[in-house]
Amino acid sequence: MRMLRIVGALVFATLAACTTPPEIKQALAAKDQAYAENERLMQQYRELVSNVTTRHLKWYRYVQTRLQLDLALQWATTNPHMADVPDAALAEDDAALLGPDVLTLINTIRLQALPERRGPNGQPLFAAGSGEMGTLVQQLPDLIARVEQRVAANAKNPQAVDLTAFDRYRSNVDALRRINGLIKHYLDIDVTASRADVQALADALRTVRR
Repeated sequence: MRMLRIVGALVFATLAACTTPPEIKQALAAKDQAYAENERLMQQYRELVSNVTTRHLKWYRYVQTRLQLDLALQWATTNPHMADVPDAALAEDDAALLGPDVLTLINTIRLQALPERRGPNGQPLFAAGSGEMGTLVQQLPDLIARVEQRVAANAKNPQAVDLTAFDRYRSNVDALRRINGLIKHYLDIDVTASRADVQALADALRTVRR
């Protein structure tokens, strides 16, 4: 609303071809500086939000890699059970979390004497163990790589943070600065504004108010 009042005062002053008081020019200069500072701060905040999102994604991948690697090693070396969770449901949930590539390798390196584990519909999930500890140790790099690939693929699924609000704000501030620049231009030379120039100011204002 303040900018609208300034524009109205400009139109009146320029149509009347009056000399602009220094106070108005100083106010416009201060407003332009404030616009520039707001734009700078908003850009810094936009970068901060983007950086925090990137760090959260890195932390998510680190934590998920550790959790899924621990789960994979648990199934490769033990016969897991959980209280209040049926064995078939546990096997199905863990197999779905680990994914087919990791599950295939686990079934190759499961230690001897570990029993087969099936899902709720009787589908085979974790094969009966037939591997040895030496083979498991040798396959660890491959297991880690498969877990990391699984986590990286899942990390792409969450939607990125929407930063369009910051871009719209910057566009509005740019429009306001253009308006302010037009006003300063005419006040500096103290001439009468044409109808076309007044219309340009009005168009710029409509851009800001969208």
